[in-house]
Amino acid sequence: MSVPHRVRVVGAGLAGLTAAHAVRRHADAAGVDVDLRVLEASDQVGGQLRTVDEDGVRFDWAANAFRTGAGPTADLVARLGLEGERLEAKKAASKRFILHGGQLHELPSGPGTLLSFRPMSLKGRLRIALEPFVARRVPDEESVFAYAARHIGAEAAEVLLGTMVRGVYGGDVRRLSVDAAFPVMKTMERDHRSLVVAAIAGAKERKRVGKTTWTFRGGMQQLLYALADDLNAGAPRDGAADGPADGAADGPGGGAGGGGDVVRLNAPVSALARRAEGGYTLATPHGEDETADAVVLAVGPQVARTLVADAAPDLAGALDAIPTGHLAIATFAFDDAAFERPAEGYGFLVAPSEPVDVLGALFESNIFDDRAPAGTTLVRVIMGGAGRDDVVAKDDAALRETALGVLDQALGLREAPKRAWTWRQPYAIPQYELGHHDRVAAIEGHLAALPGVQVAGNAYRGVAVGAIVEDAERLAERILAHAHAQGAGAAPAAPAGVAA
Repeated sequence: MSVPHRVRVVGAGLAGLTAAHAVRRHADAAGVDVDLRVLEASDQVGGQLRTVDEDGVRFDWAANAFRTGAGPTADLVARLGLEGERLEAKKAASKRFILHGGQLHELPSGPGTLLSFRPMSLKGRLRIALEPFVARRVPDEESVFAYAARHIGAEAAEVLLGTMVRGVYGGDVRRLSVDAAFPVMKTMERDHRSLVVAAIAGAKERKRVGKTTWTFRGGMQQLLYALADDLNAGAPRDGAADGPADGAADGPGGGAGGGGDVVRLNAPVSALARRAEGGYTLATPHGEDETADAVVLAVGPQVARTLVADAAPDLAGALDAIPTGHLAIATFAFDDAAFERPAEGYGFLVAPSEPVDVLGALFESNIFDDRAPAGTTLVRVIMGGAGRDDVVAKDDAALRETALGVLDQALGLREAPKRAWTWRQPYAIPQYELGHHDRVAAIEGHLAALPGVQVAGNAYRGVAVGAIVEDAERLAERILAHAHAQGAGAAPAAPAGVAA
């Protein structure tokens, strides 16, 4: 009889569920017997990926789309049978804007629009045109600002890259590492020297692999429900791990938990401890401890730090070294006629020079079909970011007032929204600041003292949802390597003198 390798995943967000799904698939392919369980503290799967679906309005609180082509994400969608649920962004959403000087300006899409881009001086615009002639390669780590200033000038680095960094990370262009936060930029420099030349080549490559912006008809959380359903359905009824049956994941459209008990909700973990006989104990506040041979901590570094504080204090300190930014979000449903100027395109980002607490706004009903009833414009406003904990501390009324003030400035508001929602995301966006690769290497080094323990999520190797899906494959390979090292999945050796 085989010896199952007990794998416990802490956290049923995207990182946890994709890691569990990859572990099961890799184990099946390798013939390794795995006892798999996902432990989620809250009452639903998804983590930060939460979809609101009310009265004909649908939107996501966190990431609202993938930007991928062929690869691990597409493969996962196919395995889950969700290909027919993909929803491509509308063509009109290709327009993007920046709030600068109190006004909206369309971001440049080519040389012609660059020449008329008012937020930058003529000198600054011409400096971008010189980039192919002055570009050079620099092997050392540098900030996004330093990198961009070398290529396209300090003004463009501040206005264009500074704004983009706020939109992606809610962070500071002078503190974030281009090597860690935007490694593709370093790759472009290494392969082509010039960013302009690289952009031309990249456009051809994106067309070849079919990279597009897309989501699911039911919102991003539809993927999480499908993952939980598939994990639970893949576990046998007979011989399922002990535990309360009411912990199965539950979601709209039939819910999860079809045949097994892999994904456990309302199952918080309070600490990880080593076992004298090998492996780990995951303590719970209710006294129903879990034992494991391998553990994936698919929670934020702040939570992971508390879990390993006693078992591995050096690892806890390394996890604590990753800074994060908090976000607050206000979403509004307006009548189309509520705006003096039309809400066009994908939305707008706010330039760092603007004296407001808003990072940007997404015109959700412009991006995807079926996100709001006809005649309704759905807008999601993101506030806060790195170093702005004070913004998240505001009450709902103050947050909505801040968001509406910027929308009024950008578009002109004739009337109040018909409906409003407010949400906060503590520790929402890890900041890949200078030295990030060294911090992650330190975490990996300390993990070596905890064989079989891995960390997953957007704090380490990529913040994009597509990057998290890709990272699940690497984590699964590590977990299976540990299982092989422990001899899991093979028949135990027979006692001396007894035929095997």
